[in-house]
This record gives sequence, structure tokens and C-alpha cells, in this order.
Amino acid sequence: MKLQLKFALYNALSKAIIILAFGLALPVVIEQVVYNHVDDRLNARLDKMTLMIERGGVNEIALDQDCSFSSYNIFKEEYVAISPLSRMPDDFGKIHINNSERNIENEILKHRVLSQAFIYDNQLYNLEIGEGISSLDHLTDTIREFTLRMMLIIILIFIFLDFGFVQILLRPFRKITSQKLRNIRHPENFVPMPIQTSTTEFIELNQEINEMMKKIQLAFRSEREFITNVSHELLTPVSILRNRIENLMNESGIPNEVLSQLAESQKTLSRLTRVVRAFLYISKIENDQYLKNESVNLHELTIDVISEVEERLEEKQIKLEKNFSGDADFYPCNKSLIHTLIFNIIANAIKYSLPDSKISVTGVESNSSYKISIADEGVGIEEQNIPHIFDRFRRFRPDDTMSFGLGLPIVKTIAEFHGISIEVIGGKARLKGTEFIIGFPKSQ
Repeated sequence: MKLQLKFALYNALSKAIIILAFGLALPVVIEQVVYNHVDDRLNARLDKMTLMIERGGVNEIALDQDCSFSSYNIFKEEYVAISPLSRMPDDFGKIHINNSERNIENEILKHRVLSQAFIYDNQLYNLEIGEGISSLDHLTDTIREFTLRMMLIIILIFIFLDFGFVQILLRPFRKITSQKLRNIRHPENFVPMPIQTSTTEFIELNQEINEMMKKIQLAFRSEREFITNVSHELLTPVSILRNRIENLMNESGIPNEVLSQLAESQKTLSRLTRVVRAFLYISKIENDQYLKNESVNLHELTIDVISEVEERLEEKQIKLEKNFSGDADFYPCNKSLIHTLIFNIIANAIKYSLPDSKISVTGVESNSSYKISIADEGVGIEEQNIPHIFDRFRRFRPDDTMSFGLGLPIVKTIAEFHGISIEVIGGKARLKGTEFIIGFPKSQ
């Protein structure tokens, strides 16, 4: 999940919790406030009613125990009721206030009721003063519904505002990642540009990245110079040794045993030369010392490669079938490197193919790439070894003394240099062949 979305969700969630708590508490608070207000009015009416009774103002009250009195307003929201009591309550004179449902003229209404026992003319009575609170329930429900709707609207507004604010806040961070990290393929292409921002953390991040990239640039330059110097320093004495050995072999009178040893030394020096040049080749590609300003037709290039390996095909009596369709142009690229990539894979297929077998080279155009498949019927690669076939100096066939495990690493380096994808499909067992699928991306 992106940081800006996390910020927006966190802010919206925290505000939602606060609003929800407020929305849940608001009806309770309002209800309590209304109850307090109703209780105050009931107490005021009690005082007024008590005064009326003391003055004898309620003439309907008789002197016997069975008399009662009740009065309702027209909407049945308020009422006063006086009824006789048969015995003295323990809390005589204490005021009780509670909610009660009463059946008034066959209609159940909820009231807030104040009750108190009193004595009038030596008789014990209970006074009830009620006020309807059914409307309070409707008010509470309305407030809850209104609060829920407002909460949803406010949360959506906060999400929108927070998301926009976080986008503005993280704009310098995006510039840092795009200009200094994501779009920089090689440290030599890095330019320490300042980022316009007032956020201290982003300023520090930008400075740290600039310093880190400067150190990486120095390290890459040192590595490039080291590999170049070491390669040249190795190739020069190796060439001298090869020439001296060659001169010795051309002299007369040298025993055959010595000639054989000199020939083996010549082969060893040749292998050492190939290894050093392969390393130098990989180093130049990784350090962007090749230009990518050419266009190549993959069909024509593959035909050129096949023509170069015809003798090898004939030696092992291998039949090569090719089938290309669609637009096979690829650019920008380095034609020499693409040639090496295809050559190494086809040469590898020939090397490990069985005699009298077949190699299929197929080119197919898709929506986003042009794919070339090179499939052989050779010894194959076991499935557990496929993730490691591009590792340098990794050999899976101990009997292969002529291979140094650098052909496929060169292929991988060239592919990464051009943004080319390579998929390897091997058999689950040996003698099932191997297929390399090379995906050349289409230029946008």
C-alpha cells in the first residue's frame, strides 16, 4: 500500500473514530439534557400543585379513601393524577422521577413521571405529574440518523482532502525517486540536482542520496579502471608468452614430449585470454560503454548468426528450422551486442544438442514485444538448475572442460542492458531439450 494512501486512511480513520464517538455520545447527552429540563419543569409543577392542594384548590378530591383525580391536556402529553393510598410508604414525602408507559384512553404513551405521597385532610394520597417524552425518542433517532449521514459525508470529505494534501506533501519524494533512483540506470548518468521542498526530512533524504550516489560513482569508476587495467596487464604478458611458446614450437630439434607440453600451455593461455576478454566485455556493458543508437531487424540478424554456425551444424548433423512472422525490427540497440546475444544462445544450443537432432528458431510478434524462441533437442537442463544458469563460472556438466560458464552471463548482461526478457524452459529430466524465449520490447 502506498504511503499517501496510508496517510489518508489513517487521518480519515482517526477522524471517523472521533466523529463516531461524538455521534454516539450526542444523543445520550441530548437525552440527559432534555430529561433534566423535563425534571425541572415537573418539580416546578409539583410546587405549584402542592400549593394548590394546601389552599384547597382541588375541590374534586373527596374526604374518603376511594376518591381519585386525573387531568390531561388535549394532546395527552401532560397529565396530573391523584389517587388514594392504602398505607404509608416507607419513603413518604420523597420525590420519585422515572419513565413510564401509560394507557391513556386506549393509547400507550411514554411519559416522564414525577410521583410523591402526601396527606390531605388526614387522608393519604399519591400525586403523579407526567409529561410525554415520546417525541424525545423520535428526536434521538433523528439525531442518530443525521449524525451517521454527516459522519459519512465528513469522512469522505476528509479522505478526499487528506489524499490531496498527502499528494502535495509527497511531491518532492516522488521527484527524488523518479529523478534520482527509478530513472537512473547507471550511476554515471546521475546528476545531483536540488529538490524544491520545505520539508526537512526530504531535504535530508535528497542530500543523503546525492552523497551516496557520488560514492557509488567513484566506486564504479574505480572498478571500471581496475578491470580495464587488470585486463590489459594480464593480456599483455599472456600475448608475450603465447608468442614465445609459438616461437619455441617452430624451432627444430624439440622433442615431441616437449612439443605436447608446449601445446597444452598454448591452450591454457588461450583459455585465459578468453576469460579475461569475457570479463572485460561484461564490464564494458555493465558500465554503459556501448552506445544504443542502432536499429536491427531480428530476422535478418538471426539469419546472419545461423550462417556463421553452419559448419558446427553440419559437424553434428543438426537440422535447424526457422520461422519468423510479424515486424521484427528492434531499436534503439547496439547491433553488435544483439548479435552476440543471439549467437551465444544458438551456439549453446548446438553445443549441447545431440547428433542428428533438431533446433527450432521461431519469431512471433505480440502486443508489447517480439519474441524469439530457440529450442533444441539436447541434453537439457534439470529444473532445479534453471535459476542458476546465468551465474558466472557456474557449470552443471563437470565433463565440459572447455566451458568457463561465461557465455550465458554475457547473454544476461546484454539482455539487461537492452531491457530484454529471457525465459528458460527446461525438461524435468535430462535429454528433454531446452528452450530459450527472448522477449524484445517494442519501442514506445
